[in-house]
Amino acid sequence: MQEVLETVKDGVFNIILNRPDRKNAMNSELLEALYKTLEKAEKMDAEIVLIRGAGGAFCAGGDIVEFREAEDAGTRIDAMADVLHRCIKKIRKMDSIVISVVEGVAVGAGFGLAVACDLTVATKNSIMNMGYRRIGLTPDGGGSLTIPRLIGAKRFNELYLLSKNIDMTEAKSLGLVNIVCEEKDLENTIGNLIKELRSLPMETIKKFKDLVNHSYYFDLEAHLDLEKSHISELAEKPLFKERLDSFFRKK
Repeated sequence: MQEVLETVKDGVFNIILNRPDRKNAMNSELLEALYKTLEKAEKMDAEIVLIRGAGGAFCAGGDIVEFREAEDAGTRIDAMADVLHRCIKKIRKMDSIVISVVEGVAVGAGFGLAVACDLTVATKNSIMNMGYRRIGLTPDGGGSLTIPRLIGAKRFNELYLLSKNIDMTEAKSLGLVNIVCEEKDLENTIGNLIKELRSLPMETIKKFKDLVNHSYYFDLEAHLDLEKSHISELAEKPLFKERLDSFFRKK
């Protein structure tokens, strides 16, 4: 089964994370496929890119089964974070308007991926959660840069330290998502948004994103490197394996 699917219709490049049995959790293969698909969208000069998940979920974060089974979890997570961070940088630097479509869950790295996009549409019954603290890791995927800048340090501390679920009413009020709709209205909502965006002068988007990146993501690369260093170091410690085992026992 392909970990990432792609379709192009009416100038919109659709990217679908395709591990529905795992709520589209990011394993090594999915991350590599996501990066290659983003590269393809960029080469095609896609005006609009949609990132969404199969099976009614956006993304449950990193695949903790792969973490648990790895002989060297630190090395494995370092490699996976490297590809994830290349995806985040590609989303920010490509000229396309990148829209995340959150259904079901956006947890951990899936949360970071969703909010790194230019716009986020979510169904009303979805939830977001930082997730990392539950297994003793720090954020990656740019989550510790993007989220506190959107909602403030105090609220970010709360989300990470208490590992609380965020419903979409709260997510919209915090500025984490742009549009919230009923599940039955999702496709129409996406269609109307794309129609509105394409009525704008698309040649301005490259310059617009350049301004946003300079004002908001000016230190993205250095911050992603720091995130990768911290999460990899923590994953090498015996305590991480203990926390993973405990997490699976609770499940």
